[in-house]
Amino acid sequence: MTPGFMSAVVDTLLPGDRGVPPLPTGTAAGVATRLEQLAAGRDRALRDVVLQAIASAARGEEAFVRADDAGRIASIQRVEVEMPGPFRALVALVLSDYYETEIVLLAMGWRAEPPQPQGHVLPPFDEALVQPVRGRGRMWR
Repeated sequence: MTPGFMSAVVDTLLPGDRGVPPLPTGTAAGVATRLEQLAAGRDRALRDVVLQAIASAARGEEAFVRADDAGRIASIQRVEVEMPGPFRALVALVLSDYYETEIVLLAMGWRAEPPQPQGHVLPPFDEALVQPVRGRGRMWR
């Protein structure tokens, strides 16, 4: 699979948007370059089968790359209908990577830093929240 073909497939599945801030395309988020590493073992075989089927539906990788959006979508939809299980597996693989990238998290207004080991900053604890519990007294022997 050529890198241009992988990028074209990923960007057809994840075209981004023009929101504020805009969501990046799958290639801009790095998904196309990581697709080789993401798919390991059985997933790699599924990925290759689906990508080969997309290339066949478009009459070749280069034809898919040169096709307009409608042509690319038609090729992908054909594969989705012909092999729904493997196609869903590829989409799940691509989506999970896309929505974990820092650029996408930041575009959606979410935190990009991991919660551990430093943790997220929390507001100071309010002791008044536990006063009703403390007021009940000891409930055990």
